[in-house]
Amino acid sequence: MKIVDWLEGHAVTGVTVERDASLEEAARALLGEPECRDIYVIDAEGRVVGHLGFRRLADILLHRSTHSRRQLLEQVARGPVREFMNQRFISARLDEHVHDVLHKNMERWVEDIPVLDGDSRLAGIIRLVDLVRAAIEPSDQSFD
Repeated sequence: MKIVDWLEGHAVTGVTVERDASLEEAARALLGEPECRDIYVIDAEGRVVGHLGFRRLADILLHRSTHSRRQLLEQVARGPVREFMNQRFISARLDEHVHDVLHKNMERWVEDIPVLDGDSRLAGIIRLVDLVRAAIEPSDQSFD
């Protein structure tokens, strides 16, 4: 099964912020979508240019808590997401096979993989939990 077909039945949208967004804006966007653990950073044309996971964001914010509250707020408000995002992240393309994405999930220990269209815009998210659920639940759907 191609990813484009999988997304028709398992639509998951991702949280995006622009690369100049502050860490506070990123945290608010992520907290607004409690089921999401990843933020995808986009450029002015909407292309995904980076990734910031919840653990990384929490580490940045909590690690700085050793400073005074004022210093923390100043640093959080100043720091654009682009300074903290990971530019090398795993992604999938719409024309890939679901099995290939499953292997990426398993090899890299990631739970969610962004799916990008031909212009590198976010087309959806493939979640490992959805793949596992589909594999163990009886249905007429197959990955083949």
